[in-house]
Amino acid sequence: MRRVAANKVYFSPTIAYLRHIVEIFGKTVVNHYELADELELTEWLGGIIIIADENSITQFVDDIHQATFTPTHIDEVVNYIYNTERPAITSEKSSSRKTALHLSGIDISTGKILDKIHITHINEPII
Repeated sequence: MRRVAANKVYFSPTIAYLRHIVEIFGKTVVNHYELADELELTEWLGGIIIIADENSITQFVDDIHQATFTPTHIDEVVNYIYNTERPAITSEKSSSRKTALHLSGIDISTGKILDKIHITHINEPII
């Protein structure tokens, strides 16, 4: 299991928590909670983590890399991930699985993307 913390973690366009921890097993988010105390084996990533279904995350990453979507503010990213229509997923299991995406290069206080958004899938390391 991997435990990471960020300045802000989004679960939907209207639900976001400041200073929050996310626990990941494989590629799946298994738990989350407030960062109240310094916990052993917690990685501080800073920036923003977005929790969403795998299909939405994959589509967002593809569109950013293909330059078909170039956001200037975190609100645009959040709305794109949570509100854009996605093709149907054939497996019930994969459509309900939540995964985490780390975003940096964003001014947390204003939400403005500074230069270029930096995107990293958060996975449990393979040993």
